[in-house]
Amino acid sequence: MSKSKQPTIIDVASAAGVSIATVSNVINRRKVPMAPETIRKVEEAVVTLGYRRNVMATNLSRRRSYELGLIIPHFGGYYGRFAEKLEQRVHHFGYHLSVFSAAGMDPEIEQRHLEHLLQRRVDGLVSHGLAMSMQSTQQLVGEGTPLVIFNGWGWPSEIVKLAVNLDFAKASSQAVQHFLANGCRSVVYAGRRMGMGANEQRIQGFETGLAEHGEPVVHALLDAGELGVVGTLDEALRLSGDLRPIGIYTFNDALSLELLAVCHERGIRVPEDVQLIGMDNEFFARASFPSITSFEMPVDLQTSLVAAFLMREIGEELDEENTQLLEMYLPHVAGHELFIDLEMIERKSTGN
Repeated sequence: MSKSKQPTIIDVASAAGVSIATVSNVINRRKVPMAPETIRKVEEAVVTLGYRRNVMATNLSRRRSYELGLIIPHFGGYYGRFAEKLEQRVHHFGYHLSVFSAAGMDPEIEQRHLEHLLQRRVDGLVSHGLAMSMQSTQQLVGEGTPLVIFNGWGWPSEIVKLAVNLDFAKASSQAVQHFLANGCRSVVYAGRRMGMGANEQRIQGFETGLAEHGEPVVHALLDAGELGVVGTLDEALRLSGDLRPIGIYTFNDALSLELLAVCHERGIRVPEDVQLIGMDNEFFARASFPSITSFEMPVDLQTSLVAAFLMREIGEELDEENTQLLEMYLPHVAGHELFIDLEMIERKSTGN
C-alpha cells in the first residue's frame, strides 16, 4: 500500500479559503494585520488536515534555524520560572527554546551543550552569568550567534551586547536599611560563596546600606555554605552579644526558612529576637510561620526585555509593545548592563 500523500500548504489554503501567503503568515506567526476569523480558519484547517510544515526546508531557505538556546545554573525556583516565561515570550515570535542546565559548571557537560548548540545553529543564545564560561560563550559568539546575558556582572562588551541584571546590590542595601528602621541593633548577611557574582552583588549592597546609615553598626558577613545553617545562627548570636533584635539577611528564601526552623527549635523568637529577610519570594516565604520578608523577582519584565532585545538582534520585526519596552529601558543601560529593581515584600519576619 502506498503511503498517503502529506497535506501541503496549498491544501491548507484551499480548505481555509485564503491565499497561500496568508497561511504562511499565520503558521510563521508573522506580525502582519490579519482578522481573528482568518487566523481561526487557517489554524482549524491545519489541525483538520494534519498539516506539518517542512521546517528544515524553511530554515534552509531563510538561513535561520528558529532555534534559541537558554543555559541556566539549574531548574529550580527562579531559574525554572525564568525558563518558562522566556519560552512563552519567544514562542510568540515563532521560535523554539532549548533549555540546558549548567549542572554545577561541569566542564564535560558544558562542552556537550556547546557542541549541541553549534550543531543546531541556534539563532540566538541566552545565558545566566554563572551558567557558562566566558571561553565557551565566546566560541558561540565567534560563530555569529547573538548573545544576551541575564544576571551577569563584569562580562566584556566584545562577548555580550546586553546583560539584563536584577539589581541585587540595591535590594541588599534596602534590606539593611529596613532592619535598622525596624530597630535591629546588629545586622548580618548570611551568603553562599558558591553564588559567586550574585553573592558579591549582595555583599556590595549590604556594605553600601551600612555606609549610608552613617553610624557604626555591629555587623558581619557569614558564609552559610562553610558554617552550615546552625553554625551561621550560632555565629550571628555570638557576634551580636546582647544586642537584639538581630537582622539576618540571607542569600535566598530557602536559607531564611532553614534559619527560621532552627530559631523555632531553640525558642528564639522571630521577629522579637531575630528578624529575617530572604530573596526570591518563593511560595514557602508566604506560607511559613511567621511569613518571611523577601524580594519579588520581576521575571516577567526581565524575560520580556531579554526576548525583545534578542529578537531585534536576530533581525525580527518587533511589534509596538516590544518596541516601546526597549525604548523605555535601553536608555538606562550603563555600558552594556541594564539593572532592574526588585520589590521588597514586607512580612511578619521583620515585624510587619
